[in-house]
Amino acid sequence: MSGRARAAIAGAAVTLAPATVAAAAPTLGPATVVSASAPAPAAPAFALRDARVSPQHAYVAGRPVAVGFRADAPAPLDLQVDVVREATGTPVRRFALPAVAPGVAQHVAWDGLTGGGAVAPGGRYRVRVAAPGGTARNAGALTLRSHIYPIRGRHADRGPIGAFGVGRSGGRTHEGFDVNAACGTALVAARGGVVTRADYDPVLYGNVVIIRGEHTRRDYWYAHLLRASRLRPGDRVRTGGRIGSIGATGNARTIGCHLHFEIRSRGVPIDPAPELHAWDAWSR
Repeated sequence: MSGRARAAIAGAAVTLAPATVAAAAPTLGPATVVSASAPAPAAPAFALRDARVSPQHAYVAGRPVAVGFRADAPAPLDLQVDVVREATGTPVRRFALPAVAPGVAQHVAWDGLTGGGAVAPGGRYRVRVAAPGGTARNAGALTLRSHIYPIRGRHADRGPIGAFGVGRSGGRTHEGFDVNAACGTALVAARGGVVTRADYDPVLYGNVVIIRGEHTRRDYWYAHLLRASRLRPGDRVRTGGRIGSIGATGNARTIGCHLHFEIRSRGVPIDPAPELHAWDAWSR
């Protein structure tokens, strides 16, 4: 081979090899290293101040649960407020609070419903405030109940004569449950809702109030009230809201002061005694 040919081959090697290395090295090596070493963003840090939950004993369709707090943080941050059922450890309701300014009072009201609009189960709940992906802070706790006992004073079951289903004159049966209490004792709505009747029946019920329970298919009857209620059909009343006083009107005028209480589910009377006794055990 001539010297001129050997020079041509050597020149080709010098021309091709560096071009192949230069194209591969910058494209693959640095891109892989940068992707693997990128740090995960840190969760926002904050502290709670002036946290409160009220009331701590709440009732469905009653006074809403008020949650208040201030967040101490170096800058505005997104927060979420979770109402967590202690029995399961899972949130039943979540409230999103975007761009919360540091030190500014925040307020959330919970109506006792889940995120899907159903009544939350009764029991203990904790309210937690968290930044998405960060640590949750405890704002307080509460107990939720479905009803409150309607007589707000000393009381006692009337006994077998006042039980549901017992015979009455004229072939009737007793469609409610009687509870004795002193005349004038405060009477409140066992479950909040809309008043459908508030009038006077001279034969049986005397002064009577009927409330269609919120988030139920039930009517709650309160009879023999001392005086005509100030409520009118269409009025809305909360669980625990005053509806009148214990009295002895209607056919109770010869018996004495007591509450005749009925629950009608889709128009059909049911025995209210088991539920009344349960409400009595937890009401405050």
